[in-house]
Amino acid sequence: MRASLGFNLRWWPALLVPLVFFGLGLAVLPQVGLQQDEVLFARPVFNVPSSTVFDAQIFHRQVPLMLMPYLGTLKTWAYFPILTSIRPSTLTVRLPALIIGSLTVWIFIWLLERTGGRTVAWVGGLLLATDTMFLLTTVIDWGPVALQHLLSLAGLALVFKFASEGSRVALWFGFFSFGLALWDKALFLWLFSGLILATIVVFPRELWSRCSLGNFGLAASGLCLGALPLVAYNATSNLATFRGNASFDLAQLPLRLHSLRIAWDGRIFWDSMIHAPWAPGAPREAGTALERMSAVVRSLAGVHDHNELEPALWVALALAFGLCFAPGFTRARKTLLFCLIASAVAWIQMAITKDAGAGAHHIVLLWPLPQWFLAVAFAEASLWKPLAWHRAGALALAAAMVFLAGENLLLINEYFYQLTHYGALRSWSDAIYQLSGEVGRMQSARFVVDDWGIDNPLLVLSDGHLPLVLPDDSLLAPGITEAARAWDAARLADDVWIGHTPEYQQIAGVNERIVQAARSAGFEKQIIKTVPDRNGRPVFEIFRFVRAAVSAL
Repeated sequence: MRASLGFNLRWWPALLVPLVFFGLGLAVLPQVGLQQDEVLFARPVFNVPSSTVFDAQIFHRQVPLMLMPYLGTLKTWAYFPILTSIRPSTLTVRLPALIIGSLTVWIFIWLLERTGGRTVAWVGGLLLATDTMFLLTTVIDWGPVALQHLLSLAGLALVFKFASEGSRVALWFGFFSFGLALWDKALFLWLFSGLILATIVVFPRELWSRCSLGNFGLAASGLCLGALPLVAYNATSNLATFRGNASFDLAQLPLRLHSLRIAWDGRIFWDSMIHAPWAPGAPREAGTALERMSAVVRSLAGVHDHNELEPALWVALALAFGLCFAPGFTRARKTLLFCLIASAVAWIQMAITKDAGAGAHHIVLLWPLPQWFLAVAFAEASLWKPLAWHRAGALALAAAMVFLAGENLLLINEYFYQLTHYGALRSWSDAIYQLSGEVGRMQSARFVVDDWGIDNPLLVLSDGHLPLVLPDDSLLAPGITEAARAWDAARLADDVWIGHTPEYQQIAGVNERIVQAARSAGFEKQIIKTVPDRNGRPVFEIFRFVRAAVSAL
């Protein structure tokens, strides 16, 4: 049964809803500093040594293929023409990710309209476009997840086109998209295995009717070609991707379930990326019309530190259960079961994998399956005959969507308010921009970065021109060679150092360890400049080491 309210809205969701997402992303885009993992992909662009674990010699050039055992260079390839033709900035890094996210919303609407009807497309598209998790993890793509969502949905849409129209070209490109997603991030295997199992369980007849040696060969060839760099890397490294990420820990399940809940209702970013609404501190005054409007909305609507998607999910589960016994909703039942199985299989895998499944960048890989489930459950339930009387179901659905999307928007507004008034936390601090300007005006043969979270953003913001050096735990350690000791001493004597203030340290104790090592070699730390964020909080230190005797004068 196709859920439709009877209006000719086919093109409106496909245009308006992605534009809503794009506008929200533009507002958030400049509020957070570039983050270390967000620009990890750019290291090969600037020819940083040891920035990859696997390269290939193609036409006498080294081509980067894998950044890490589970992370490919697809994003590096996509951004290469951008970063080499336009000076890197927050806009050049985040605007492409925002465009990718907007395209993802459009594909989602296309898929929902063709599998469930226009009303389902409206509901699902609106829920995804206003979802805080999807918005922040896409615009600030530190996961990275933007390409994951685009490729997984593109693959699903193309496979659906094959299933409905018999297009074998669509089948090949669908699995090619899945292969690219695996190369981009091998953790896509969580969702991919969930999609496969859900298809086998929910659509066995449809699958069997299309199952032929030719179709299987097309799907396998597309998948293998898309994931070819990942396959080649594992063939030459004794399956390093799987050996390094196949450790399981069931004891983490309660914490992972809590993380899933706070991700679903949008609370997961408080006190990790963004100041909590109740956090103390001196706010900045609203400087733009948009910031003033945000403050007015907050004063009228009150503090919103979460959305209302958790109770909506429980209602949707109850409605889905009712649809199991209602006649005429076969397609809806299958879609709901498909979303549930795929989500459950993917989440269980990430939840039991050691050191995975707790961060927003892992949990959001389940998206947009939850929004798909909600859209089908609510839209199809509105067509039940008891609710269809005098269009009661349509009115109830419209009211529910206004409420849920409104709560999503109020949460986004709360995040925006906190970011513009209090700034971002830790490695997302906007102080990185002033730091880049300060060190760009200094003369030094090398800049030594002593803590995590600094070098990648500086590398990108300087267009690869800053000579950055990273010390390790062997700095002036007992037992190192005389050559290494001389190298370390030269770094202390000649170079400018960059680190975090004690409150912003990423690696606990790193400041004290380096200062003690320098002191043992006869050097004392001398602060050149402290770099604050927009709120005046000291975040970075620029310093050098001087001989203790000189420092005492």
